Amino acid sequence: MATLGAAVRNGILAPAPAPPTHARERTPSGGGGGAYQLLFISLALSTVAVAGLLQVLQTSHVATAGFELRTLQAERSTLQSEIRLLEAAVADRSQLDLIRNEAIERLGMVEPGRTLRVTIDEPAPNGVPLPRRYVDEAPVIESELAPWWVPFLERIPGFE
Repeated sequence: MATLGAAVRNGILAPAPAPPTHARERTPSGGGGGAYQLLFISLALSTVAVAGLLQVLQTSHVATAGFELRTLQAERSTLQSEIRLLEAAVADRSQLDLIRNEAIERLGMVEPGRTLRVTIDEPAPNGVPLPRRYVDEAPVIESELAPWWVPFLERIPGFE
């Protein structure tokens, strides 16, 4: 019975199974390429989305850099105006007459009267007149050095 391509299952004659088809074979209706078309379309849309995202990120970065540039330019102009004001103040202070008048009026200073000179008949001290904590003491130099073996003998009891 199986000679006509039919199989007998549970006593019922059934048609033979169709031979396996390869995935690349196309059917006359064109249904085998739908998965590839869907994959291609999704890749194309993903590429367009990534390109758009990169363009937005680049535009955002340019806008941020422009804002920082304007902020730094404003700070630069502010600092330059402060420099000009300080230079003008230094130029005003450099005039000696203005300084003298300000010292007398604001600080209460007076012009020097006469100069008094005093002579001292005592000679200057030999050493430096500083507290001991600021002066390094001179190292003690022994006039006669002991032989190398003397320290060893001093450590032995009875040879002191």
